[in-house]
Order: sequence, then structure tokens, then C-alpha cells
Amino acid sequence: MEYNNAITVTATILVWLVIIIIIYTKYKKLQEKPKLWKIILIVLIGMFSFSINTNFLDTVVRIPILPLGVWILIFAFRDKKEKWEVYRTFAWLGFFFLFIFILSKLIIIPVNQAIYPKEELSTYIANLDNASLIQTHPSVEERSLNKDHLADEIARMRHETIHSEQWYQKVTSNVETENIEERFPYQLTGSLPKRGSGVDAIIYVEKDGKGLLITAAKGQYYFRSDDSLLEEGGND
Repeated sequence: MEYNNAITVTATILVWLVIIIIIYTKYKKLQEKPKLWKIILIVLIGMFSFSINTNFLDTVVRIPILPLGVWILIFAFRDKKEKWEVYRTFAWLGFFFLFIFILSKLIIIPVNQAIYPKEELSTYIANLDNASLIQTHPSVEERSLNKDHLADEIARMRHETIHSEQWYQKVTSNVETENIEERFPYQLTGSLPKRGSGVDAIIYVEKDGKGLLITAAKGQYYFRSDDSLLEEGGND
């Protein structure tokens, strides 16, 4: 989970609130109440498990298989059956809570995609107040960013497939002739993503000024404009 993402943070807080309410409700029903910190410790130990990782919509989901924490507690209380009768419910609750986290994660994925679509440029660029251009390759002329034009184009730029294999073959063939042409020789800095998205991406600008390559944690996304986003001269 991305814990700088507003949706993830909100969901995590809600899940922990549900967990606390369940624990407290069960605790209040006990006739003989052990210290609350012991109950909390039992729950946390119950959360230890052997898990397998699976990929769901480009997100890694950990599925608990074996309740290792519960087994450890069963062994620890093997000679204290009366206490184990009290703690057993909370140990299994700890293991059960893992599935609540999985459920919340499965809900977060489509909600996050709906609010912060990875195929829309506005997810990665929402504020250009402090944006500027950096030249990353000496083979191109110095250019500056036309911020007003980019702001107008954000909603209109098309998400397209970038043919990375053809690009790589072209670059490697040019290496042999020592004629290397950098396709994305500029980097956009200082821009901000959509508020609450938690997106951390590097944004490269194509040589002709019409393409943007977004390199994020979960992949690369290419957006194309009909007109150049660059103008003559360097940044002020």
C-alpha cells in the first residue's frame, strides 16, 4: 500500500477503528477481564502468519495461509488451559483481521483507479506553478516549458502505447555507429500530482516537445499532444 495516498490512509484508519471496536466489544463481554494490553498483545501475535503473494490489478496482495501466531500461542499456553480459553478468541481474531485488511485493499484498488486514473495525465500533473524544464542530454538545443500551453493540454493529451522494443533496438543500433539520439532529452521538474494521489513519478519530455513519458512505481505511461509543449530559449 502507498501510505501517502489519501484513499489508502483513510481506509487503513477505518480498518483499525473497526478492529478496535471488535476487540473492545469482545473484551467487555468477558466475565473475568485480563489486562487490556495483554489482549492487544495476543491479537498482534495472532496476526503473524505464513502468507503467499499474488498480483491483482498490478497490486501485490498477501494472502495468509497458515496462522503461525495462533500456533505459537497454543504452544505457549499448552499448560495454561484456563487462560487459553480466555485468549483463544482474541488470537483467532488477530488472524481474522488479516482478511479484513485484504478486503479493504481489494476495495481500494478500483476506488483509487476511479479517482486517480493511471491513464490520465491529470493524475501525474495537476499543478505547474513551480514547473520547469531540465536538459538531460547535450545533443539537443536548450528549450523552456510553455506552462500555459501544457496546462491547457493536460485534459486533451492522448494516452498511447510506447513501442519500447523498437525504441531500444534503434538506440542500440545507434550505439554501434556512435550516433546516439536521445528520444526524451528533457525532464519536467517542479510539477505536482493530483492532491492526495501520493504519486511519485519522473516526467520526461520528448525531443519534439509533443510527448511526455511518465515513469512511476507501477509502470511507464506515454502521453501525446498535437502541438509542442516547448518554446525557444531556456528557463528564466
